[in-house]
Amino acid sequence: MENIVVTLENQIKTALDQFIDHQNQQPSKNLSVNIERPKNTEYGDFATNIAFQVSKEYSVSPMQAAESISQYIDTENLIESFEKHIRAAIDLKKPLIVHSRNAEIESLNILKNNNDKNLKILMHCYTGSREFAEKLLDLNAYFSASGIITFKNSLDLQETFKFIPIKKLLIETDSPYLAPEPNRGKKNEPSFVKYTAEKLSILKEVSNEDLIKQTTDNFNKLFST
Repeated sequence: MENIVVTLENQIKTALDQFIDHQNQQPSKNLSVNIERPKNTEYGDFATNIAFQVSKEYSVSPMQAAESISQYIDTENLIESFEKHIRAAIDLKKPLIVHSRNAEIESLNILKNNNDKNLKILMHCYTGSREFAEKLLDLNAYFSASGIITFKNSLDLQETFKFIPIKKLLIETDSPYLAPEPNRGKKNEPSFVKYTAEKLSILKEVSNEDLIKQTTDNFNKLFST
């Protein structure tokens, strides 16, 4: 598993090098980003740490930085790494946590082509379409709601979470981004997840207590060995 993580990190490093080379060709640009694996940083994982560093150096949002760097990712290598993660999840009997953005067809095809009766899928920070969710349910996937479902302009996503069965739902923080209303724009933290739970209980038309119990049961079921 460590080899898979290192391989993916190397792909991110290569993409970052290409991004920096391109940006440094622009007038008055001279980026320098530490691409070592972070240890106990406030920004969390490897990719998030890089996105925050680039956002500070280049005066863009972390999300814009991540999307800019991702343009330089080798797609074939990324798919190969994804498939290795799927096989590792099956072999180790651990949930596969997937964050799919702007890649519904590609993600679905890879998951279907590598599906296994022992594969447990969690769609992290789900923001996809209802149609995508419906097809993922055929693969027995779970879906995690982030603070995005509380945003006033997330009407389509709210309708999607109304559709997904409550026995397939989890809630998450996804710190440091995506703080739910009424704390949108602030640095996210675990204590804010209660607002996501409250919104999800409204969408599912159940009490907040029942929603918390059900999503907790779902978590325990998904992550049990």
